[in-house]
Amino acid sequence: MTTALLGLALAVAGCGGAGSNEEGGDDGGGDDGGGGGTGLSAPAAPSELGATPQDGTVQLGWDAVDGADTYNVYRDTSSGVDVSSSALDTGIDQTSYTDETAENGTEYFYAVTAVASEGGESAESGASGEAEAIPFAAPSGLEGTSRDSEVALSWDAAGGADTYNVYRSTSSTDGAEGEPLATGVAETSYADTDAKNGTKYYYRVTSVNPNGTESSASSEVEKTPFSDPPDRP
Repeated sequence: MTTALLGLALAVAGCGGAGSNEEGGDDGGGDDGGGGGTGLSAPAAPSELGATPQDGTVQLGWDAVDGADTYNVYRDTSSGVDVSSSALDTGIDQTSYTDETAENGTEYFYAVTAVASEGGESAESGASGEAEAIPFAAPSGLEGTSRDSEVALSWDAAGGADTYNVYRSTSSTDGAEGEPLATGVAETSYADTDAKNGTKYYYRVTSVNPNGTESSASSEVEKTPFSDPPDRP
């Protein structure tokens, strides 16, 4: 009699254990593929980041990332931008950004991350490749003086410029067209000693930053050299 009761007790215990394991299995697999119901997958890092230097600004652009809701921009003055530090700007909802706090003549390095957001959670990607730029200004205040077989040019120094290019044409232009008359001009003046007396010339000047990037052109100045110049600049 004792043996029969013991066997019945073991059978009942075995049935209860099986039921408990099955219930536990439902809990473990009931997250609908959400990794336990918490967490958000980070999107891929942005690609094709480019930086265009301008006067006191740097224009950034990159390719859109699937699953990204916004982007963060990071900036440093040396290569190896640390995206674990404070971002230059966050919550950018487009694939372009203008850094309006950049200073002419300063070398900047940029990186961008993609951010996915849902239900109060966010997940940030790794960093894009770096892009580098040195903002700089176009020359201003271009002036010219007519002389015998020569036109003397001068202009104001442009912030962030390393050298200047001088352009000359015999007709008015919309900008810096054709090959420059002179490149790598280190001063803010230039004498066109190849000018021919009686010929009307149109001049423009551009800035070149230390990376070799050329600015838009200055305003245009028109001058005509004379062998015996009239009393005029």
